[in-house]
Amino acid sequence: NFAFLLLGAGTVIVLVRNPWLRAFAAWTVIAYLLAGAHGWALSAVAGVLTWVLLHQGASTLSAAAWRKLRAIVVITALGQVAWVGLQIAHLDPLFIPAPVQSGPPPLFVGPHGWFGNPMDLALFLGLALPLCAAVHPLLGGLVAFVLLGLHTTVGAVAVAVTAVWFNWQWLRGWWTRALLVLAIALAGVSYVRVMDPQGAGLRPLIWGQTVQLIGQRPLVGWGPNALDRSVIVLTPKTELRWNFIFNEWLQAWLELGILGPALALGYLVSLLRRLCGRVVEMAELVPVLGILLLASFFSIPLRVGPVALLAAVTLGQLERRLA
Repeated sequence: NFAFLLLGAGTVIVLVRNPWLRAFAAWTVIAYLLAGAHGWALSAVAGVLTWVLLHQGASTLSAAAWRKLRAIVVITALGQVAWVGLQIAHLDPLFIPAPVQSGPPPLFVGPHGWFGNPMDLALFLGLALPLCAAVHPLLGGLVAFVLLGLHTTVGAVAVAVTAVWFNWQWLRGWWTRALLVLAIALAGVSYVRVMDPQGAGLRPLIWGQTVQLIGQRPLVGWGPNALDRSVIVLTPKTELRWNFIFNEWLQAWLELGILGPALALGYLVSLLRRLCGRVVEMAELVPVLGILLLASFFSIPLRVGPVALLAAVTLGQLERRLA
């Protein structure tokens, strides 16, 4: 394990150029050691090291290589859409309904593509939506239609952000744009608090318990992957245990201490500072960043494998264009 950590951390330090990501990866390894070097935490460390290396690789892709990669993402997203169609038509040949504790089993699997649940699918399609719309508006419209049909918070946010971005030139005046963005943010907050499909008030309840746990170890955290292992978040009414808390920033603070979200914020600020005055030339990568940022406050986009992969390559390409 220690040989793996030294090799992985050393590779990141040598290859990764972004200082914020290099520091984040190094701190993840240190947090792992400080928390007791548990075996179940290694997957989280490996995930972080892999993510920053993928980001670095994407930051070296040429414009032609990026177009090919974008086409692969679009084809993958359309494959998910097609499989959702099979599930809606009750023709899914692979996934079977999960057994229930009482009553007859369900007759068909709900639409979730090849993911574990509709939220994970919506996260992937949400980040892929701007890329699909950039290839052709009809492809973007098809993916947006499926996203809205999934009835997820992140799906609605992705459609709203993409629609605003691709109609940005028709919105006259900075105040019109600012009011529209503010309206979307307020609608999202109201949706989470009142009409959240997970249950009204569930996320605030989980966040409150998380803040209490953070208060016990605010500096170094509980260690990577500690949630549902070293520490437990439990919703009293349903008695459900959660291994995620619908907020990337709080979960990073819980597991990695204050340096986790601080370094992530530093990386984000470095991107936004370089984006000033160059937003238009970044094209479809800007709404992907916007969707990812908004989703990180009420979901876990970087803890779903394919979604994290898509985030790494798009942010890496954004890094190349901003260089």
